[in-house]
Amino acid sequence: MDKDDLSISSNLKVLKVQDPPKEKCKPLHPSLPQPPSLLLMISPIRTGKSTIISNLLLNSNFYGQDYFDEVMCISPTIYNDKTSRFLKKAFDCYDKYEDELLEGLIKRQSSFEDPEDRPDVAVVLDDIIGQIRREAYLNHLASRFRHYNIKLLLMSSQNYRSVSNIIRSNCTHMIIGSPFPNTKELGKIAEEIGDQFGGADNFLKIYYTATPDKYDFLYLDLTSNPPIARKNFEDPPIAYGGQHREEAAEGVNLGHAPASGAEGGTMFRK
Repeated sequence: MDKDDLSISSNLKVLKVQDPPKEKCKPLHPSLPQPPSLLLMISPIRTGKSTIISNLLLNSNFYGQDYFDEVMCISPTIYNDKTSRFLKKAFDCYDKYEDELLEGLIKRQSSFEDPEDRPDVAVVLDDIIGQIRREAYLNHLASRFRHYNIKLLLMSSQNYRSVSNIIRSNCTHMIIGSPFPNTKELGKIAEEIGDQFGGADNFLKIYYTATPDKYDFLYLDLTSNPPIARKNFEDPPIAYGGQHREEAAEGVNLGHAPASGAEGGTMFRK
């Protein structure tokens, strides 16, 4: 064979195998907190907080175990709470809050040059408010978690006013558990959140409408316009916030969805 007939490339450079396209997260039910979200749970002891958290992270009908690339759970009762035993098996769990835990996470997330390569992370802080100092790193993270691809920042507390103003002002979703025997503490929540739902008194009526039975909870989506109130995670919503209201027969504004494409306040249903 003539040497000139050989068409052999002289380029022997080893090329990088292209990375597969990053898979999109599985679709979520629209009632659930859509990432990125800061979900604040205010619920007294023995009102099902651990059960809700376990369902969110382990039940495939919610986020499930495969939704996030990494889950960090910090809870002082993680090693002795039987309800949380499956969380302990599935995720990285700690029984004491330390700034270094979150700082290490942020350092790892920041090490990726391309933000698209950062793992999708969930951070759960269950009843650790008593361990949090005012200058704790968590309070800084509450306003910047989105920048580090933390898709879910979930915090629970028995006392609303113990939660820092920074965390409360950056909260995108809330769960208020029941029964709530401390009416004074419940009133504090109503004072701060109630203006979005027709005032403190009407907010309390919505809360009691959502929680007729033990372990029921009021779930608020504060990112929607208008904000939405649900009994548990159920559809349809039981109330909408907004500026324009009509009184329902029972004396509580329970609202209906705004017309398609409408913005701002909404009339309330009977």
